[in-house]
Amino acid sequence: MSNTLPKIALDTEHGRLEVVLYEADAPNAVASLLELAEQGFYTSQKFFSGAPQMRLHFGQTAAGEGCGYRVEQEPSPRRHFDTAGMVGLSPEAQDNGGEFFIALEALPHLDGTCPVVGRVVSGEELLPQLKVGSELRSVKILREGTPREVQKTVIREPRITLSRS
Repeated sequence: MSNTLPKIALDTEHGRLEVVLYEADAPNAVASLLELAEQGFYTSQKFFSGAPQMRLHFGQTAAGEGCGYRVEQEPSPRRHFDTAGMVGLSPEAQDNGGEFFIALEALPHLDGTCPVVGRVVSGEELLPQLKVGSELRSVKILREGTPREVQKTVIREPRITLSRS
């Protein structure tokens, strides 16, 4: 396994957020995020949230559908939602395999319930500008992780429209 963590870029209407992914702590969630990013699943999505002051979610189509499968939660005792910019796998979504969130503040109540998938390492100053409805233009893979097949429970056949940027 490489000593270099996988890294992605979330290109938003406000600028770019770069996120390192904690592959060793949430290998299946990271594999799902990378696979869907490679397929173009996140292109032209909007951020959404039921708690917009605390976290913003991404990973639903304009029709409100997820990726069509569920992955098991992989909470790690090593990682915590202790600051803004932590990225986690959604604890609520039925087809959560592609639904992630960015913490806008510390969220200690989520520790141990859902995995910390990564952390924003560049573009943190953009977090206060992101709102419900802000556009996520794309998710790009900057540095690959260890190739891994996603372990998932299919909920429905995905209706993913692929786009090339």
